[in-house]
Amino acid sequence: MSPSNKVHGNMRCVLGLVTLLLTLVAFGPSTALASGVWSAPTKIVGSSDLDLSSVSCTSATFCVALSDAGEALTYNGTSWTVSPFFGVSGDGGVSSDQVSCSSVTFCAAIGGSSALTYNGTSWTAPTNIGGDPSETKIGVFLSSVSCSSATFCAAVGGYNNADAFTYNGTSWTAPTEIDGVQELDSVSCPSATFCAAVGGDGAVTYNGTSWSALTNIDGGGGVPGLDSVSCPSATFCAAADENGNALTYNGTSWTLPTKIAGTKIPDNAGFSKPFSVSCPSATFCAAVDSNGTALTYNGTSWTALTKIAGVNADFQWLPVSCSSATFCAALIGDDALTYTTATAAEASASVEIEKSKVTTSSLVVTIKTSRAGTVTITGPGLKKTTRTVAAGARVMTVALTKAGKAERAGRKKIKLSVSLKTSIKTVSRSVEIKL
Repeated sequence: MSPSNKVHGNMRCVLGLVTLLLTLVAFGPSTALASGVWSAPTKIVGSSDLDLSSVSCTSATFCVALSDAGEALTYNGTSWTVSPFFGVSGDGGVSSDQVSCSSVTFCAAIGGSSALTYNGTSWTAPTNIGGDPSETKIGVFLSSVSCSSATFCAAVGGYNNADAFTYNGTSWTAPTEIDGVQELDSVSCPSATFCAAVGGDGAVTYNGTSWSALTNIDGGGGVPGLDSVSCPSATFCAAADENGNALTYNGTSWTLPTKIAGTKIPDNAGFSKPFSVSCPSATFCAAVDSNGTALTYNGTSWTALTKIAGVNADFQWLPVSCSSATFCAALIGDDALTYTTATAAEASASVEIEKSKVTTSSLVVTIKTSRAGTVTITGPGLKKTTRTVAAGARVMTVALTKAGKAERAGRKKIKLSVSLKTSIKTVSRSVEIKL
């Protein structure tokens, strides 16, 4: 398994006290919104040849995404930034980077046969944990990792046989070969005593000590269809395959496959492609497929497919991660997008300009915001100024352009444009101020 903003403003001479209140309403209903909204895809910082491969979100204000160029990017609820380069591009020329974060101070990532961890500030060097997956064919290509805490992770993969590894906060175990399983493609661990992993048409579970035998859950026939699993607890998991089916687990057994996408889906004439699924609870899951369509689960049934505006996936993998029923992030190519729901109180926002004054070279504005977001100020003779802010008051200094400095004395009024971009929506207003 994702932002942009703009505005305008400018100044001159001495500005006394100016008080403006801009009330920016994103959604109107006073009750919780019935469904969420996917943002438009937005390119995020990184290398020019960026291809995003995995995302993990612990909250609406913290996600980590990986690129196949060996870059890590973090999200703070408003924008993405590149973390220190860690350089996992896979062993043997293969890049299969996946990440799992249990908190803002711990993540684990895998690529090829290597694993590394993040402490909230920096990444360790990659450590080979799976042997050498080269021409000797004795190594393991790691395909998925899941961490319930800083002291427990599980990773799975396979070459000719599926293998699983666990992490204890210090080191990784030697590979455990799972009999009868050729490969495992996805693992999810809500705790150190329960994990579920899927691959092909079967699933295995982990009880804190050992892995179970393979259970066929996707109809048999040996079709390698299961690509993704997500478990918020030991009594609920959801899995999805590349044939448009979803299955759930109740702690004992798996349901039969349920078709959640037809052989044709909106705006695409092809078969459904791999689904990525993420479940923060037993009553909410989000699934995104490689055609750029999404749907959600409410604990009983799946919604109809919705085409995500602006996504032309071209059959690429779309990883998704949901920290709650009100926030998910998904990736496609070098774009990120987010899914959000909110009550009217959460979805509304306001920005107030409490004070303004002009110096010979700048406009100094005291701004108060009701919600966290990105404030942008622009206008004639002003250099565009953008700042990511928390709720509350802060001072923003907007520099005058060379032309702005020259024309200050001749202006009597100026039109300020102020925008506030929150995790829900971007809204803006323009106001005229006397100088």
